[in-house]
Amino acid sequence: MIREKGTRGKAVLLWTAALMTAGCVAGMQDKMTVYASQRRLPEPLVERAAEGTAGTETEGGGEGAETPLTPEELEQERKIDEYFDGTVFVGDSIMLGFRNYAMKRQDTFLSRMQFLAAGSYSANNALWDLGNAESVHPVYQGQPRYVWDSIAMTGSNKVFIMLGMNDLNVTGLEGTLEKYGELIGKIKESSPDAEIHIMSMTYILKGKEVGKLENDTIREYNKMLEEMAEKNGWGFVNVADAIADENGDLAAEYCSDEFAHQNPAAYDIWVSVLRDYAKGQLGLAAAE
Repeated sequence: MIREKGTRGKAVLLWTAALMTAGCVAGMQDKMTVYASQRRLPEPLVERAAEGTAGTETEGGGEGAETPLTPEELEQERKIDEYFDGTVFVGDSIMLGFRNYAMKRQDTFLSRMQFLAAGSYSANNALWDLGNAESVHPVYQGQPRYVWDSIAMTGSNKVFIMLGMNDLNVTGLEGTLEKYGELIGKIKESSPDAEIHIMSMTYILKGKEVGKLENDTIREYNKMLEEMAEKNGWGFVNVADAIADENGDLAAEYCSDEFAHQNPAAYDIWVSVLRDYAKGQLGLAAAE
């Protein structure tokens, strides 16, 4: 099955021989370069906000000079932090990488998140019986459980889900979307008041395609996910485009394994995207 290898940030690698591999989604970087070039956070913004300062570029050309945040800016950062109270993030090994990243930053808003993730996890096998010998259900409170039961046990009011990379070569686009919808239906049955937020699937490196796991298909899949989210009143978070290169592939600088898994620099971008998303959900001023 899947093994976890300890790389920087403990990004989780590998795929099963029969059950697919990991994937990533991207869009056109020409519209998204602001994330890669301007909003990468060498440290999560909240760390600076807690100190009442923010890094800026001075007229003298030096980067990193600090200016005090205004009371209004501090209040906005506090509200963004609080948005992530009661959140749970569900996913596969890409999400495991983000979990490991977050665990090293527990003095930030990332400590407010819970995670239900497992290597090779998918919308398809999330529905498998717990007794299945090949089950990869995430562990919660010491044992594997159906994710909808675990979510209910956490009491989470916001569920962020990133799945599909381990499905495309098994159930295809339509089949994967159907399984995704079925899974969310079970989550809503167990936690009817929980908000659903779908996260885009991220891309793979150019030239690393495996069957249907290739970037044009991933783009199509993300579009279908976004349409499904819009139709059902769910949120959609586009992480994929923020870490893509100018060709719409996973940018090499964000890849940890020459395939699909991501490094801490990529998760810095996730932080920026998620905080901007929270800002939009809260109706706060758009990031400049």
